[in-house]
Amino acid sequence: MLTVEQIQQHFIEGLNGAVRRPGMYGGELGLFYKFDEVVYVTETGAGRTWQEALEAAGAWSSIGVAGVVRRLMPGDGAEAMASAYADYAHQQGWLRIDRTLDGRDYADLRGRLAGYCATDHLEADVLGSFGEPSVRIGGSNPRYPSVLGYVAADGPIVWFYLWNGSKPDEPDSWPLYEEPVLLAGRCGLAPFKESFVFTPEGQVWRSQMLGST
Repeated sequence: MLTVEQIQQHFIEGLNGAVRRPGMYGGELGLFYKFDEVVYVTETGAGRTWQEALEAAGAWSSIGVAGVVRRLMPGDGAEAMASAYADYAHQQGWLRIDRTLDGRDYADLRGRLAGYCATDHLEADVLGSFGEPSVRIGGSNPRYPSVLGYVAADGPIVWFYLWNGSKPDEPDSWPLYEEPVLLAGRCGLAPFKESFVFTPEGQVWRSQMLGST
């Protein structure tokens, strides 16, 4: 007979898999169900508190978080979408952290975020500057997007949004870059859209996103 804690950990592990590889778990709908399951086994009767938190942070639309990030990032924005769910999971103690920064390195990273995003960087630059992430959303194939998160024992996750893909309506242009290029950084869930700090390359893509709506 499984204990309550074992059942909870089973569902939390599933949630972590969905956060890290959202495309393999059905995208946002998969995350939707994973979070409902974890809320049910850990806080029975608490309701959909994760959705309320995302709504309060301005990270929710009529089609979920995806509707917000698609105005900010090229492609389907699945990894960027999952980072908002990861923020809430981290607040609840559900997110599995692969590496925890010490307080000094974390404070330095947060202090450098805006200045770092003032110039363009590739994924190798981010890893060279800050080391292996605390959590990676997406795979390591350089032809695809990924999101790298860094966190200490306390404080919100610092995110770096890296992207690779093709030009809109030009699938033969894939991949555009030899490795993912940094489009934005972010720290803190609320207010969601205003928390993004765009690089020059990210500002170009954001202008295109806004121009297409």
